[in-house]
Order: sequence, then C-alpha cells, then structure tokens
Amino acid sequence: MEPINPEDALLASRLLREAKTQTGKINDELADVGDRAREDLATSVEVRDIDHIPSLDEMYIDKRIWLRITKVFAVSADLRDSTSLSTKDKYVNTSARLYQAATGSAVRVLDRFNPGFMDIQGDGLFALYHGERALERAFCAAVSLKTFSERHLVPLIHELFSDNFPETGYKLGMASGTLAVKKVGVRGTNEPVWAGKPVNWAAKCAQRADRHELIVTQAVYDKLSDNQYVTHSCGCKNNGVSTPLWSDVEVEKLDKHSNCRVLRSSWCELHGSEFCKAILEGMREREDVFTNQAA
Repeated sequence: MEPINPEDALLASRLLREAKTQTGKINDELADVGDRAREDLATSVEVRDIDHIPSLDEMYIDKRIWLRITKVFAVSADLRDSTSLSTKDKYVNTSARLYQAATGSAVRVLDRFNPGFMDIQGDGLFALYHGERALERAFCAAVSLKTFSERHLVPLIHELFSDNFPETGYKLGMASGTLAVKKVGVRGTNEPVWAGKPVNWAAKCAQRADRHELIVTQAVYDKLSDNQYVTHSCGCKNNGVSTPLWSDVEVEKLDKHSNCRVLRSSWCELHGSEFCKAILEGMREREDVFTNQAA
C-alpha cells in the first residue's frame, strides 16, 4: 500500500471542510425559501379584474396582486419531433437554423393578428388574444400558422436538408377561458405566470395534434360552430360543393373535457385570403353552404 502524500491529505481535508460549509449554506438558503413559501401560502392575495391583457409594466412583482382577465383565447404552437434535433457539434448549425426559421416565422405570423401577449417556450410558443373579435383573430392566427408550416416551412426543409431530416412542422392548439397573471421571481429574472386553463389546455391540444393540425377544445368549437366560413370548405376541390371540415378527436390529458375537435385543412390558395378577411370582419353565413344544405 502506497503512503499517503501529505499534500493530498491536506487538499482532501480542505475540500471536505468546504463541502460541509457549502452544505450548511444551501440548507440555510432552502430554509429561507421555505419561510417565504410559508408566507406566500398563508397570506391572502388581491385579485383585480381588468378588461385587457396587461403589459409587462402593469404586472406586479413585489405586491401580492394578481390581474384577472376573462374571455381570453390562447393559441399554442409546438414543433413536431423537436427532440430529434441535435445540438451536438455535427448538427448544431442545422438545428439552430431551423429553430430560427421556425420560431421567428411563427412569431411573425401570430403577431399579424394583434395578440395581447406572446411568449416563446423552448421550440414552441403561445399567444393570447382578447378584446374585439379575439376568437376570430386567434382562429385565423392558428390557421395561418398551420398553413405556413405546411405550404412553406416543410417544403423548404425538404429542399435544403437531407432526406433523413426529422419530419417536423407546427402543431396547433387552442383553448379559452379566464387567466390570472402576476410576475414571479426576483427582480431582474422575473417572468409573468399565467394561471388558468387557456394556456395549459391549448398546450395539451397542441401536443396531441399532428403536424399541420389544429385541435381546439369543445368550448372553443361551440363558439365557432355557427360560422360557416370556419366550419365548411370553400368547395373548390369538390366541384363547388362545400363540405364540413372538422372531426372529433380525444385529448386524453384534458380528462373529462377530452372531447375536442381537429381541423386538418389549411387556407385554400384560391379562397384563403377571402375567407380570412370575412372571418376577421365578423361575417358568418355563406350562400353556397345554405344552398348545399338545402339540396
């Protein structure tokens, strides 16, 4: 057995003492955070109802004040098979280019429909719509993004990258309801937390969708179901006969609210702009749908 080097023994002893000191520090720090959590749980908060999605400057960090907004429509976008994209040296350039093109484009598309708030989360994002024709703006934003994904993003990927590149593309989800928001964290690193179903449920719908699909909750579909620009095709691919566009789908993660609807079609190249404009202007009835139904 080799003798222990005195310098190694001193180094080991010093490292052990430092480790014990650090353990004591982290235990104290965790105890301090625990005290703060106890105070947060034991102290009532003020909830203020507002009629708009607040800016970041309007949100509180130091005060226990939450801002509550009703009738919010959330659109969530998720990039399919993003876990297959590698950031190792060999692939990082390709993956980075895709993230920039996909996420940057998604932000630009959703922003055209005036969201009150938008946030990027990893390779996905969500946008919140409120106010005048918020439902119509949110729906048109979601369909526009899925159309961009199918018509432009994926063909560009096939053109520029190898054949074994993962099959990707945007998946969309949409939900509605009431949200409460507050900045949480410490100054300099605080972020808004959106408490409520719309963001969470929209994200679960997007996760359940396949690429180029939009899944909406039943509550959202019920609000859209009397709009014939939303529910029926333009008919140009079916000899002028408009057909229903939506199908039933299960989103198991929503439990008793799992019955949802899925839209697989995108904006028609010939009539898409017309339909989008009509929806945004509040139009709901179409003569061709009435005629087809009567026949």
